[in-house]
Amino acid sequence: MKILKNFLPLFLFFGIYLSSGIYYNDFYALSPVIIAFGTVAFAIIYFKGSVNKNIDLFLKGAGNNQILTMCFIFFLSGSFSFITKEIGSVDYLVALILNHITPQILFIAFFVISCLISFALGTSVGTIVTLAPLLPGLASENTDALILLSGSLLGGAMFGDNLSIISDTTIAATQTMGVKMIDKFKANGLIAITTAIITCVLIYLNQPEFSSNITHQNNKTWLVLLPYFAIIVLALCRLHVLVVLTISCLLAVVIALFQDMTFLSISKIMFNGMQSTFEISALSLLIGGLSFLIEQNKGFKNVLSLISKSKKPWVAISSILSMIVFINMAVANNTIALLICGPIARQISERFNLNKIRITSLLDIFSCITQGFIPYGAQVLILLTLINQKISFIDLVSKSYYLTILLIVSVIYIVFFMNKNKKRLDKTV
Repeated sequence: MKILKNFLPLFLFFGIYLSSGIYYNDFYALSPVIIAFGTVAFAIIYFKGSVNKNIDLFLKGAGNNQILTMCFIFFLSGSFSFITKEIGSVDYLVALILNHITPQILFIAFFVISCLISFALGTSVGTIVTLAPLLPGLASENTDALILLSGSLLGGAMFGDNLSIISDTTIAATQTMGVKMIDKFKANGLIAITTAIITCVLIYLNQPEFSSNITHQNNKTWLVLLPYFAIIVLALCRLHVLVVLTISCLLAVVIALFQDMTFLSISKIMFNGMQSTFEISALSLLIGGLSFLIEQNKGFKNVLSLISKSKKPWVAISSILSMIVFINMAVANNTIALLICGPIARQISERFNLNKIRITSLLDIFSCITQGFIPYGAQVLILLTLINQKISFIDLVSKSYYLTILLIVSVIYIVFFMNKNKKRLDKTV
């Protein structure tokens, strides 16, 4: 009962979000920012203490250094995504691969393209919007081919959403957990790349026989890929992510200027990129302030006390992962789920002396798996819409090998490596 009382504002947020999605038959019809505003107003009145005191606590939580850093990362990643797409980086990468493959390796190549584009853009939805229109033409009216291509696209899109250092889910996970981006990338990379390799094998073994004419015109040069290389190299140099994004954006701007784009048009494109991240940035501020209010009213303390009764690390890990899956299913958005779950998971990790880097990686992985498997998630809805509902949701997830294998590999890692090797659990960041 204490936990229910402490987390009532958050449960109210879940309830309104879920019910509005069911009522409008669209989980993205009502902006979560509006719901969060109402929930915050309720929390300020609901919790003990004066309204002025609770407002101060909310503002203190919203103004936390990690929350503000997260918002600036969102702004820069939005600008980077928009400007690199405008200079033709995405089109060049797609053409580079599609124009040099045969139908025999089309499915594997398309999965690899999806992984690379999502990693470069840092958004699963953006990847699907970019590549899904190509599917009907590539499949050549072959339904089995369309199903496998669609499943490969969904899996590849979630690959980058989970692994990219400019992905909003990665940003939310690392900032709320207090973990460096590059550390999470390294921990996450082994699991994701292993899964991707197994996925390629499964795709090859299950691909249907068909022929297709593959052409994708592009007149850009390889130089448009330099901003992507810069992000990877600079991140591996362990520079601050804001520095990495700033330098990469400047490099993309220089390329745009050499393409005879005006500085005014470039600035408008970059600002549009920033505007595209407004909702998630505003939500970060609101959820950050709300989480701090809940924490100050002993909400996190009660959760920790409940979990601490067992004194077993595997209980803590199971609780964290169950929490992220439940919240993700409730809000149908893995970034929002991570913003909510991250602060609680961080305190649980510190209480049980868990490796926060590993926990951050698993949090992001399970949020992306859940997001890919829910039929009302944006990724699934947009993909099916862009291919004119030619396949069913069941067909789509049945061929999303990456998500299924990622779940299996992650569970194997937790059971046979995290819990078995006590030193890994005891190692702190």
